[in-house]
Amino acid sequence: MKTVIIKSLVISLLFVGLAYVVRVLFKTDLYLSDVGGLGSFVTVFGTLYGIMSAFVVFEVWAQFNRTSSLVDQEALGLERLFRLTLYFRSPRLTKDMIRAISAYANKVIEGKFQKLGSGARNKENGLLFRNISEVIREIKFDDDHDSIVYQQILDHYGKLGQIRTDRTNQSLTRLPILLKVFLYVTSGVAIVTFIAMPFAMFAYQAFVVAGIGFVVAMMISLVEDLDNPFVGNWNITPEPFQRALDHIKED
Repeated sequence: MKTVIIKSLVISLLFVGLAYVVRVLFKTDLYLSDVGGLGSFVTVFGTLYGIMSAFVVFEVWAQFNRTSSLVDQEALGLERLFRLTLYFRSPRLTKDMIRAISAYANKVIEGKFQKLGSGARNKENGLLFRNISEVIREIKFDDDHDSIVYQQILDHYGKLGQIRTDRTNQSLTRLPILLKVFLYVTSGVAIVTFIAMPFAMFAYQAFVVAGIGFVVAMMISLVEDLDNPFVGNWNITPEPFQRALDHIKED
């Protein structure tokens, strides 16, 4: 967070410097009579830009939260799957399930979602997840009540697999390129407009350009980071899987 703020401040100061250069070279303060027409453009463009940027930020934030929620659900699902197998009171089953879940969770923790961050699926994780089904397949029972619990385990594993699939698909979802390009172009137009706009006093122009530049730089950093939930300053970590393993060991 601190890095993003410092970076945005530096960018805003660079914009102020550019505004000063443009003011000196093109003597923009001599065109104060045209401010009225330019002001109308700024009003209309600013309204449309504000709506569009708010939509993009809301979309990437919602996408980030959905991915984070699915990561939590998957980790909690592994805990519940282990607790369901405890019903059979089989030391061997318990040991095999701990081994299978730990192998999968530790691989997820080790990878830190880096493959998903680069836009690729991790096939090894998929194989380790399927090993859990091999443990379930080996469960033996001899009465109707056990069969009911076994069916619950099967249903839960199926739901867990669906959550994992949804988490993977959601992790690979990105904003459309056209929408991001549109955001960057309109942000550039907003900055250029205030840099070239005539101001009677440079101090006032510097304040306006610095403020707009800081907000735009922060917004673009936010969109870039949240669009890919596994890289950048704001990112999702496999910490829920570590908590799940800790809880399983405690049980």
